[in-house]
Amino acid sequence: MSLFIKDVIDELERLIPLSLQEEWDNSGYQIKLTDEPVSGIVTSLDITDKCANIALKKGYNLILTHHPLFFHPLHLLDLDSKDGKVLNILVKNGICVYSMHTNFDSSQYSMSRYISGKLGVKEISPLRSHKRKLYKLSVFIPKGYVKRIRDVLFAYANPRIGNYENCSFETKGRGSFKPLSEASPFIGAKGETSFVSESKLEVIIEKGAISNALDALKKIHPYEEVAFDLYPLYDFGGSFSEGMGAMGNLEPKLNFKNILNKIYGLFTPLFMHYCGKLNRVVKRIAVVSGSGFLFIDEAIKNNCDVLISSELTHSKAIKANKNGICLVELSHFDMEKYFALLVRDILIKKFSVPVIENNNENNPFFNYKGGEI
Repeated sequence: MSLFIKDVIDELERLIPLSLQEEWDNSGYQIKLTDEPVSGIVTSLDITDKCANIALKKGYNLILTHHPLFFHPLHLLDLDSKDGKVLNILVKNGICVYSMHTNFDSSQYSMSRYISGKLGVKEISPLRSHKRKLYKLSVFIPKGYVKRIRDVLFAYANPRIGNYENCSFETKGRGSFKPLSEASPFIGAKGETSFVSESKLEVIIEKGAISNALDALKKIHPYEEVAFDLYPLYDFGGSFSEGMGAMGNLEPKLNFKNILNKIYGLFTPLFMHYCGKLNRVVKRIAVVSGSGFLFIDEAIKNNCDVLISSELTHSKAIKANKNGICLVELSHFDMEKYFALLVRDILIKKFSVPVIENNNENNPFFNYKGGEI
C-alpha cells in the first residue's frame, strides 16, 4: 500500500498541530502537492538551492523545513531571481514543501526542549504556555448512532486536558421537528411533527479542528439537517506540555561559569555572549530557540536563574542584570540547527520511507576575531 504525501502531513499535523503556531506565522504547505506517493523526504532548516539539489539528486518529492518560504502575500514571482529559480525547480519537478515553524517551537519536539535535555534539565515545561482557543460542540443524535458519532468526533474534537483525553458528556432527551415538503427525512413523515428520543453529545474542540470535525460529522450523521451548537469557551488556561520555550531544574546545580563551559562544549556555537555573575549558583534554566528577547519577563516571573536564547537586545540585557538573571546569547542558527535532525528522527519512527537530513546548512554569519581573513 502506497504512502502518500497527504498521509505524512496528516500524521505530522496530528503530532505538531498547526493550531500551535503564532498568529503572524505561515506554517503549513508552501508548495502543495498531496496526492502523490512519497518517494522520499528531505528535512532542512531552510529552503536553499543545496536543499533542492538533494531532493532532485535523490528523486525525493517532499521537503520539510522549519522556516517558511512565504511569510507575506506574493505580488510577484520573479523566476529570474535566485529564490525564484529554486521555486521553479521545485514546482517543475513536483516537489512538495511543508514548513513547521512556531508550531514546532511550541511542540514537545522543539529545539528548546532538545537543548534543555542535553544540558541535563529535568521536569521540563513550557516557558510560555500555549493558550488554546477551545469551543464546546454539542450535537443532537438519534438513538443507536451515539457511539459511531462519538468515535468520529474523537478523531478531531479531542484536545488533551491535563492527563485526560476522549472527554465527552451525553444527555438524553426528546426532540421535535416537522419535515417540510422539500425534505427527505431520516425519521418521521413530511408535514407531520415528530417527537423522537435523542441524545445531546458534548465534546471540546480546538478552533483549528472545527471545520474538519463538522465535515466528518455531516458525512456520518443520519439526519438530513444536522442540529448542533458551537460555544466559545471563556478560557482554558495554558497547556502543560505545549508552548514556546522550555524551562526546568538542573540536577545537580552548577555555577554559571560551568554552565557556559557546558554549553560551549556541547553545542560549539559560533559565538557566545553572556551577562550575569559567573559564580551564580544555577538551578532553574530557561531555553528559547530562535529570537528570545520577548521572553525575559517570563524567565524572571518563573524564577529562572539563566535564559539561553538568541537575538537578545541591549535593553533586555540591562533589565536582566537589574533583576539578577543570567543571559546566554548564541546565534539564531546555533539555536535552531537541530531541526532537521529532530524531524528526521520523528519520521523514521513513524514511516518506512527514505529520509535524509540536509547537512549542507551553515551559519550565515562568520565570527571575526581580528587579523587576516
